[in-house]
This record gives sequence, C-alpha cells and structure tokens, in this order.
Amino acid sequence: MSDPAASLTARRGDRSGRRWPPSLAAALGTGFVVWGVVIGVERLSDNSFFTHLATGRLILADGIPTADPYSYTAPGEPWVVQSWLASLVYGLVDRAADGLGLRVLTGVLAGTVAGLAWHLTRRAGGLVPRVVITGLVVAIGATFWSPRPLLFGLVLLGFVLVVVEDDLDPRWLAPALWLWVQLHGSWPLGLVALGALALGRRLDGERPTVELRALAWAAGGAAVGAVVNPLGPRLGLFPLSLLSRTEVLSEIIEWQSPEFSVLWARLFLVQVAVAVLALARRPSYRAAVPLVIFVAAALLGLRNVPVASLVLVPGTAAGLAGLGSITGRQRTPATGLVAVALAVVGALTATVALSRPHYDLTTFPVDALAYADRAGLVAPDVRLLTQETVGNHLELAVGPDRVQVFLDDRVDMYPVPVIEDYLTVLRGRPGWDDVLDRWEVDAIVWPRGEPLEALLADDERWVRSYEDPTTFIACRRASGVCPTGAGA
Repeated sequence: MSDPAASLTARRGDRSGRRWPPSLAAALGTGFVVWGVVIGVERLSDNSFFTHLATGRLILADGIPTADPYSYTAPGEPWVVQSWLASLVYGLVDRAADGLGLRVLTGVLAGTVAGLAWHLTRRAGGLVPRVVITGLVVAIGATFWSPRPLLFGLVLLGFVLVVVEDDLDPRWLAPALWLWVQLHGSWPLGLVALGALALGRRLDGERPTVELRALAWAAGGAAVGAVVNPLGPRLGLFPLSLLSRTEVLSEIIEWQSPEFSVLWARLFLVQVAVAVLALARRPSYRAAVPLVIFVAAALLGLRNVPVASLVLVPGTAAGLAGLGSITGRQRTPATGLVAVALAVVGALTATVALSRPHYDLTTFPVDALAYADRAGLVAPDVRLLTQETVGNHLELAVGPDRVQVFLDDRVDMYPVPVIEDYLTVLRGRPGWDDVLDRWEVDAIVWPRGEPLEALLADDERWVRSYEDPTTFIACRRASGVCPTGAGA
C-alpha cells in the first residue's frame, strides 16, 4: 500500500509547477526560441525599417506626421502613418539604447514568434512532427523576421492562434487587436484566420463556439482600435485604401508572387506539402479552410508567406497527431543539460553578433553618398534622385531637414503619377528625360549597369561627376550644383 502522506506530497509537488529539469520538449522549444533570437539580432539593414525609425524620431520630436515630410515629389501629401506605434517604439528604443537596443528588441520579437510556433505544435504530441513543423516555420522566418512592424503583427497573430487553440479567455483578444491596429496594417488577417477556423469547424459539423467567441472579441478590439487612436478612422481604413492601389502594388516585389528558385520559397512549398499530407491523414475542414485561404494569399504575394507559415501550424499539428512515439515529456538531468547547452550556445552566438557594428549598409551606395555630401549635393535646395531604397536610407542617415528624396518605398502614400514617373526612369522608358525635367532633378545617384546610365551618357545636358564599381553620380550641367571639374 502506498503512503498517503507521500502521495499528498507528490501531488503538492505537481501543483507547485515543477520546472527543473525541463522536459526534452521544453529543451527543444528553448532551442527554437534561441534560433529565433539569433535571427532577430542580425545587423540592421532593412530599408523600410530605416524610414520607420526615422519616423519614430520625428514622432518623439514633433508628434505623428500627418503629411509627407520626406520628399519633394509629394510634399504635404496626406500620409497615414499606419505603423505609428511601432515607429514610436523604435524611436524610444533607439533613444535609450541605439542600434543595440533595436537589435535586442527584434531578437525578442523573433524569439517570441518561434516560441509561439513551437507551442502551437503541441497537438501533434510526437516530438518528430513538432520539430519538423517548427523548424520549417523558423527557417522560413529567417528571411522575413526583419525589424519591420510586421514582426509585431506576427507575434500578435501567434497570440490569437494560441488563444483559440487553447480555448483561453477570448477577452484578451480585444486589447491584442487594438494594439495590432496601431502597430501594423496586417491586423485584418487575424480576423480572417479566426473566421476561417470558425467556418471550418462548422463544415466539420461542429459548433464553432470557441472560434466565434474569439472572433467577436477580436473584431470588437479591432473596431475600437480603428477609431480610438491618434489618427482617427483613417487608420482603420488604411488596409482597404492600400488594397485599392493594385496597379501600384503589382510593381512591388513583396506584393508579387514568390519565385521558387530561392531556398525560403522551396521550404514554404515543403511546409505546404507537409500540411496537405497531414490533412490527408486526418481530414478536417478546420485545417483545410485556413490552408486554402492563406496559401492562396501567399502565392499571390510573398509578403503573406510568413503569415501563412504561422497559420498552417495548428492544422498541420492536429493532422500529424499520434505520429511517432517520442513525446519528449520525460524530465532527466540530460534534458536539463540540453536546455542549458542550447541557451549558452544561443547567448554566445547572439553576443558575438551584437559585438559587430549595428548597421549593415553594404547594399547601399555609402561611398557615393559620402562624395555627394562632400560635394554639396546632399542639401535642402538640391533635388537628388536615387532609387527608392536609397531614399529610405537618406531619411534615416541625413534626415528631412537636410535632404528631400524623390521617392522611398511608401507606395501607400505617393500619388500614382509620381510612382509611374519613377518607374519610367527606373526602366529607361521613353519620356525618362521629361520626368527629370518636370521634377527639376539636379543630381542623380544611381546603380551602374542600369538603363539610365547609358541614357545619361548620351545626353549632353548631364555630366558624370563620380563613379565607383557599383554606383555613378551625374549632375545637370545647367543646375549650378555640379562639383568643380566634373566631367573633365
């Protein structure tokens, strides 16, 4: 006969929430979180992030801009800073801890997404399918988990999925969606995911009580967030206004269909294949409906790939339930050592990464821009033309008080004719010279080998003042800004 006192002690021990040593599953989950952190602390190089950070600095100085402060092609154009809260966070972290803080912030967010993905695989039970599913999500995330506001959106999407999958108190979704509306325009995808899960449950012949309650609270939070914010109803309407610009979005790479010649795209195809196999193994509309909707969205626009990758996790895990006998629930000193080893390796890797310069500007023409600055071409009264990514860089590195750009990547804000003019120059279409004349462009910083280089070389109105292996600078002879001796 067992000792009642010992049994009571054991039960109390269970209730106390034993945490050490961790299970093998927890140790591996730690490994995926560490992997996400390492991805996130990479050096800052994303051009869109540069404008978000520059805007955060503007918000701290003067409040949220309501008109374009950066360009000479759309000065005063109404601008909805749809990620105003993310920019504010970037600005505050930058002020407190500079690039180090921004990289740590991104690491924490990416690690959180990885941890949420691991948690969402619990229904698989077996350790092998959990590792496969989460490994694919994080490997794909290595390309997409950059310091952009979308990363905040992915954290909140993961939270939404955890709430509905674990049947947690759905009231948490109201503040979560309010927050999501302020952080990034991807918030409607959270509602779509909940609606897809509810529809799937209904098609399975079950009552979608949990999903509909979650959807109601989430929709309520989103509705409040769309109105109660510093920008008013314009913020809530932003996703619709953006989608109305299809003729412009079709020109942007991240809104185009993915090309499956790159590794991350092939990994996404593998993840879809695994999800389909899981669905065939355990047919369920609750898994099928989100799969169809979000994979279709990802195939239409690669910016939807990281969202689809996360949404596929619960259905795939459910379809692979019972596959494999190793659950990883056992707790032994060895599993503790595994957890410690993964944490130490991750800490060392992150420390080494953080010891490097915080900004990686190797994809930007920094030498050419330095020359342009010395030559007086980076100035408020000089109309400088660069590619849109360089425009983002200038907005952060120099600021709107010293330079106004022709264009950056805020396709949601620029008038369509401005974007069309830019594309005309970018592709060397007929009328490129009319664009330069109409906007009174004084100087151009442009990549070598592009159509514009040859066109300018044949136009005596322009003179080359600088060149290096990747970039050239040309200035208009009649502008009066050409450096002395240019073209000699």
